Amino acid sequence: MVVLHRVAPQRGLLRVLLHQLRSQRTDGQTARHVLRPRGARPERSRTGHRSLRPEGLSRLGLWDNAVAKLVKKRGAESGGAGPRDWPSLEGLKRLSKVNDESLQDLRQDALACLAAALGAIDPERLVGSALRVRGRTLETPGRSFRLQGHRIHLLAVGKAAVPMARAALGKLPIASGILASNRPPNDIPMDRIRSFVGSHPLPDEGSLAAGEAALQLVDRLGRDNLLLVLVSGGASAMFEASPIPLEDLRLAYGSLLRSGLPIRDVNEVRKGLSLVKGGRLAARAAARGATVVGLIVSDIVGNPIEDIGSGPTAIESSRGARAMQVLRTHGLWEEMPPTVRTRLEAAPAEPKLEQSVRRRVHNLIVADLSLACRAAMKEARRRGYRVRLWSTSVEGEARKVGPSFSSHALEWAPDAAAIGVVAGGETTVRVVGGGRGGRNQELVLSAAPAIEGRHAVLLSCGTDGIDGNTEAAGAIVDGDTLARARTLGLDPEDFLRENNSYAFFRALGDLIVTGPTGTNVADLLILLARRRDRRGRGPPSRSGRRPGTSKTRRNPRSRPPARRLRVHG
Repeated sequence: MVVLHRVAPQRGLLRVLLHQLRSQRTDGQTARHVLRPRGARPERSRTGHRSLRPEGLSRLGLWDNAVAKLVKKRGAESGGAGPRDWPSLEGLKRLSKVNDESLQDLRQDALACLAAALGAIDPERLVGSALRVRGRTLETPGRSFRLQGHRIHLLAVGKAAVPMARAALGKLPIASGILASNRPPNDIPMDRIRSFVGSHPLPDEGSLAAGEAALQLVDRLGRDNLLLVLVSGGASAMFEASPIPLEDLRLAYGSLLRSGLPIRDVNEVRKGLSLVKGGRLAARAAARGATVVGLIVSDIVGNPIEDIGSGPTAIESSRGARAMQVLRTHGLWEEMPPTVRTRLEAAPAEPKLEQSVRRRVHNLIVADLSLACRAAMKEARRRGYRVRLWSTSVEGEARKVGPSFSSHALEWAPDAAAIGVVAGGETTVRVVGGGRGGRNQELVLSAAPAIEGRHAVLLSCGTDGIDGNTEAAGAIVDGDTLARARTLGLDPEDFLRENNSYAFFRALGDLIVTGPTGTNVADLLILLARRRDRRGRGPPSRSGRRPGTSKTRRNPRSRPPARRLRVHG
C-alpha cells in the first residue's frame, strides 16, 4: 500500500522540489524530515513483503520528496486536519516494493507526478489568487465589482469548501456565510459562518439543513448585497434542498449511482428534484437584486458549470422533462419512489428570467483537470520523459477504459527511451458484485494484462483522495503486478467480476492512500514506460545497475541532472 506522508524518504533525492517541501505542522512548527539511515536495508515482514522502517516512522513510502507536496503547510485542506487526522489502515503497514529496481524507479516517478498534480490544484491558493481587493473594488479575472455600500455574504459548498472559504475570509470582509462540506472546519471563525457537515455520495440531514439555511440567507438579500458562492465537487450531495422526503431522495440517488450512468445524466435527475440545483439558488438571489459571484473548482469533464455541484449558480431552463427522459431512456423510471415520479411529472415550468436578473450572476472556474494534468506532465518532463497529453475528457466504463488507454499509450513506447502519457476524466463502474472498490482501482486492475511483461507502470487516482467505497484514492500497477498476484493465488478476473478491486490491491500492497486532499478535479491517469534493451533488460536504475547484473555502473542518461534549488525557510 502506498501511503503519502510528509517525510523525506531517501537521502539521494532531497534536492527534488526542496523549496516547495517546507511543509508546516498544524502547530506552526516546521516539519522535520526523517531520512533512512545510510546503509539501511529493507527488512522482510513475516509474510515476505518488504518494508522500510526507519527510526521514528511506522511506515514509509518508496518515492522521493515531491510526494511531500501533498501535505502542505496548512495540513490536509479538508478542514485543516493534519496527516495524523487522515484515515490510516493499522492492519496494512506493508508497502509494495518490486524486485526490479528500474521498475521501482518508474513507480517513484509516477507518484511524484501525482504529487505535483495535486499540489497544483490547491483550492485555497487558487481562490486567493482569484480575489483581489483594490480600494472599494473587488477584482476577479475578467470582472470587477464595486464594494461600496455592499455587504458580502459567503456560501461555500463541496469537498473543497473549507480551504476555499478560508481564502475568501482572508481576502474579503465577509458579513455572514454558510459552509457545507463533508468534514467540519477547525479554523473558520464560527461567529460569522454557520457550518454544516453533509454526507457523500448520498445526502443526509446535514445536507438538507445546509440547503435550508442557504435559502434563508438568500431570502434576506437585496440590492446592496453580494453573494460569493464557492462551488466544488461533492456539492450535489452535501448541499441540498428538496420537497422530496430524505429517505426517498437517498433511494433515488442510490439507484442512479449504481446504474453506472454518466455524471451528467445523474445530475439531470438531481436538478429536477432540487430547489437549489440547476441555477435555482443564484436565480433566487439575483431576482432580489443581489449580485452573485461563483468561483468554481471543476470536477466534471469539459468544465460544464451547470453540472459542477449540479450547478447552483448556473441558471438554466426547466429540468423536469429532461430528468424524466433520462430515467425512461435508461430503464430506471420504475425504480424511482412514487414521490420522485410525481414530482417530475408535475414539475412546473421554470419562470422566464429577465436579462437583468441573468446579468447579476457571474461564474469563474479557478481550477480544473487540465491544470493538474499540466503539472504532472511538467514533472515527468523534468525527470527525462517524453510526455503526451492523452485527453482530459476520458469517460466510459472503467474496466473498458483501462485496457484501451494502456494499449494505445504503449504503442508510443518504441519511439522513445522513456515516455509518459497523462490523461484525466471520470469513468463509471456498473456495480454487479458485492465487493469493495472504486472506478480508479477497477480501471488499473483491468489494465494490468495490457502492461504485463512491459517495463511500464500505470496509476489512476481520484484527486479528492477517495475512490468508491474505500479509503484509498486509487491504485498502481506495473509489468510485474500479475506475476506477483499469481504467486499469491489471485485471479484478477475474479476480483473484477465481484467489483472487488480493493481486496486485490490490498493483498499486493499497491493501494494509493492520500487521505482527503481537500480538492477535487476528477481523476488522473499517469502511465510511464521505458524501453528495454536487446537482451530484454530494463534501463539502468538510478543506482546505475541493470537488473540481473552484478557490477554497478553509472549511466548519465538514466536521469536528468537535478536542478540546483534554494531552500526557502
